[in-house]
Amino acid sequence: MTFPLVCYCDAVPRPVAAVFRFLHAVALAFVLVLCFLGLYEFPYNPEDHAPLINGRRRPPRDAPPPDALKRRLPPVEFTELITQLARRQKNPLPAAATCRVCLEGLEARDEVRRLGNCAHAFHTRCIDRWIDMGEVTCPLCRANLLPRRRAGLLLGRARLGG
Repeated sequence: MTFPLVCYCDAVPRPVAAVFRFLHAVALAFVLVLCFLGLYEFPYNPEDHAPLINGRRRPPRDAPPPDALKRRLPPVEFTELITQLARRQKNPLPAAATCRVCLEGLEARDEVRRLGNCAHAFHTRCIDRWIDMGEVTCPLCRANLLPRRRAGLLLGRARLGG
C-alpha cells in the first residue's frame, strides 16, 4: 500500500483548525510563562538541533579521527574483495557493482574500502572524502563505519578478572 498522492487539507473545517491553532498558542504561552517563572526547564539542547541549524550532524564525541578510521579500513583491490567474498559466501558481489557515492561502476582494478560493520564497498577516494567531512556512518545504510566497542562488556570483564 502506498501513500495517496492527494492532499486532504480541506477535510478539516477551517473553524476547527483555527480552534486547534488557538489551543496550541495557549499551550505555548503557558509553557513560556512557566519557563520565565523558573517552574519548568525548557527541553532545549543545542547539540540536538545542530543538524537543523548547520545542515549536518556532528560526529559522536567518542568517534575516532578520520586518519584512524582510514587506517582501520584498509584499501583493497576490487577483484581481491570479490575473491574473498566468493570464498566465504556462495553469492559474492555482482560483477556490475557500483559505488553508491559517485554512482560509477566498480572496475576490477579499482581500489575500494570495505566498511567494517555493513560490508558495503566504495571507491577509496569517495569514502575518504566522506570520512574527511567528519561522517562516521555508511553513506548507504547509515550503520557505523566500524563496529563499536561495548563499554558494558569491558566493565564486566574487568570485574570478572579483578
